[in-house]
Amino acid sequence: MSPKSGELSRRNLFHVLPAAACACAAVPICNAQTVTGGKSWSEPTGMSWQDTFRFAFQKDYIPLMKGLAERIGPEKFVQLIKETMDDVVRQKSARGPARPFDFAQMVAGMRNPPPFIQHTLKAEIVEDTPTAFGYKVTECLWAKTFRESNAAEIGYACICHPDFAIARGLSPKLTLTRTKTLMQGQDCCQFRYSFDETAG
Repeated sequence: MSPKSGELSRRNLFHVLPAAACACAAVPICNAQTVTGGKSWSEPTGMSWQDTFRFAFQKDYIPLMKGLAERIGPEKFVQLIKETMDDVVRQKSARGPARPFDFAQMVAGMRNPPPFIQHTLKAEIVEDTPTAFGYKVTECLWAKTFRESNAAEIGYACICHPDFAIARGLSPKLTLTRTKTLMQGQDCCQFRYSFDETAG
């Protein structure tokens, strides 16, 4: 079945590639003056953040993960993701520069998140002291995207579960407590980071 106008699946792409490769090779011979450079990757795509997430996760990634879960077994697969993500975070932490952890600096970054986070999460601060910082996430584009695809458990393992390993990697004196998540179907994600200088 041919793809709809403007759509090209990976399966169809493999049928098109040989012809496309010949066409690309022939272009300089046929009309060298029409060859131009590609568009810059840094140009805006015209897609909304929601459309970008749907393209990034729902098109291939989530179907792939769900297919692997069916083959391996859902519980075992989710556990493997959690363990692997913990390993990835540990490896990244080990490669990072050895410098003292600054709780105030971490909190400052959370108070003023980068544009990417501002476009993907809606949150409000509920606690802000020199040793504790808490916030509540009421909208999350990751949770929306995975839940729309009936893949919340996979989304939690890939996106939410690593938060604890990240906190441990930042400092043994830092503790993350999270009582609820949107990914698991609750009304918000409830985060609380506490810093104990005497711990560890």
